[in-house]
Amino acid sequence: MHSLRAIAVSLALATIPSTTPWAWAQNSGILGVWWTENNKGRVEIVDCAPPKQGLCGKIIWISQPNDAQGRPQTDKANKNPNLRKRAIIGLPLFEDWRPVGANRWKGEVYDPEEGETYEVDITLAGDKLTLRGCVLFICDSDTWTRYRG
Repeated sequence: MHSLRAIAVSLALATIPSTTPWAWAQNSGILGVWWTENNKGRVEIVDCAPPKQGLCGKIIWISQPNDAQGRPQTDKANKNPNLRKRAIIGLPLFEDWRPVGANRWKGEVYDPEEGETYEVDITLAGDKLTLRGCVLFICDSDTWTRYRG
């Protein structure tokens, strides 16, 4: 009985190192800075800081940082009036993206142009990151390109 318990514990411990590096390796390819569709902005993807988990992303640059009056762009399309004065640069777009397979994640992304949050499937292929989401039966996708600067 004692030896079976030792074997079970050994097997359980043996799986821990293989799980953690897989998750790290899975996420490491997606980490970094990405151009959004049409190079309108750059999003930085990082491992979320505890207690959050998964991947987090925020806007770090936009092509038009100021409005017509020269003021910084804000989250003016947000459905919550209390959040409309948040600066676009530094705005969190997502958190808690979770791996669901090799170079694939699932999560939500906030679209500041529409003030909406969408569920998306994320796929990494080389230096291209595709975010695909559907609302009812209408589906759309955006492709982000790795920033090299």
